[in-house]
Amino acid sequence: MITDIDKRTGWPDELKTLLSEHPRQSWRAHGSPMTEFWLDKHDYFRNQAKAMHQMAVDFQAGRHTAPEFASWLAPRLQSFLGALHGHHQIEDFHYFPAFREAEKSLAPGFDVLASDHELMHESIVEIVERINTFFGTLQESSAAAQDAQKRAADQYIKTSEITFRRLVRHLDDEEDLIIPIMLKQG
Repeated sequence: MITDIDKRTGWPDELKTLLSEHPRQSWRAHGSPMTEFWLDKHDYFRNQAKAMHQMAVDFQAGRHTAPEFASWLAPRLQSFLGALHGHHQIEDFHYFPAFREAEKSLAPGFDVLASDHELMHESIVEIVERINTFFGTLQESSAAAQDAQKRAADQYIKTSEITFRRLVRHLDDEEDLIIPIMLKQG
């Protein structure tokens, strides 16, 4: 089984047993409030990551100034990272242990998801460091400061792109493991 989030393309067959019984295209039709909540929360993370990435692309293309980019990004990124951290805490300490107990054969998948959470936490710390470096460059407007802004923004954007790509892989894999358990358990 490939556990590296940067190389993973989904679960091996032995972890897809419930997914084959409850394929992704059927999930919303079940009308499960818990499933809907889970999927909606994950969609929030995907949509926010996409919006922040698009704003970064627009900034790099010169469609926004550094202060505009910073003032748009700061509250969204703070909310996003806080919500993501809280979501992972609830999963790690409540849901994953309960799901692991309900479907012991899927335990290796939960080990991978827990490892993803550790990596995502490290990525959150790195994003915060990168964006704070960028924010620190906004105090001056000299040519040297603008070069520093561009370098700092590029570093943030590079880090966030990796993090957001990993997050989407993690969310997809998590759903493929957990949503079928929810539907099976009712």
